[in-house]
Amino acid sequence: MSRRLDYWEDLVPEKIYHIYNRAVGKENLFRKPDNYRYFLDKWKQHLPYLEVYAYRLMPNHFHFLARVKPLDDDLITHLKKQTTVKSQLLLHGELSYSKYLEDQFKRLFSGYALAFNRQEDRPGALFQKRFKRISVKSEMKLLYLLAYIHHNALHHGFCTAYEDWPYSSWSAYQRLEKRSLLNREEVLSWFHADPVRARALFLEYHREFRLDREMEDYVYETFEVS
Repeated sequence: MSRRLDYWEDLVPEKIYHIYNRAVGKENLFRKPDNYRYFLDKWKQHLPYLEVYAYRLMPNHFHFLARVKPLDDDLITHLKKQTTVKSQLLLHGELSYSKYLEDQFKRLFSGYALAFNRQEDRPGALFQKRFKRISVKSEMKLLYLLAYIHHNALHHGFCTAYEDWPYSSWSAYQRLEKRSLLNREEVLSWFHADPVRARALFLEYHREFRLDREMEDYVYETFEVS
C-alpha cells in the first residue's frame, strides 16, 4: 500500500537520502556530454557536505544516493573560506545545517541553469523549484535504491543494458583501481566484509534486480522522460 511520505525532509547529519530533481515542463537538463560533466563539477563545488554512494544523470532528471556528512574540522575550514551570507550564518549558529544545504542546492541549480541557458539561448527556470529527498531507514531500501539508480536508464528505455549508460556511478564500481569521489568501500561493505566477496554479491544483486511496486514511494517519479 502506498504511504504518504515527506519528500522535503530536513537534511540531517549521518542520514542517507535518495535525492532527485527534474527539469521544468518538457525541458531537458542535459543535451550534450559536456552538460553531464559540468553538472557533476558543480555538484562537487557546492556539495562537498554529501558523501555520494551512487548517482545517475538522465536527460531530464537525476538521482543521487548520499549521506549528509557531519560538520567536522575539514568542512568547518571549507566553510570559513566561503564568502556567502549563508555560510557565515551557519558558522555563527544563526542558520541550520539543513537550510544551508538547501541553499547550496539552489546555488548548484542556478549556476548550472545559467550556463545551460547561455548554451541553449533560452530564458527562465530550468529545474523544478524544490528538489525531493527521502531518508533511507532500512538496509532493504538502501540496497534497492542503489540498484534502482543504476538501472534507471534501462527502465526509461535509454539503453538495453543498465551497464551501458555512461552518465552514472556504475562505471566507478567496475574500475575500482581508479580514484573516485564515491565512497565505494562503504557501499561494498553493505554486501560483505570481505572485499572480493562483497564485489561478487554487489554484481549479483544488480544482475537480479527487479522493480518492486512496494518501493514506488521511495523512487517517486511523476514525469515522462523525453
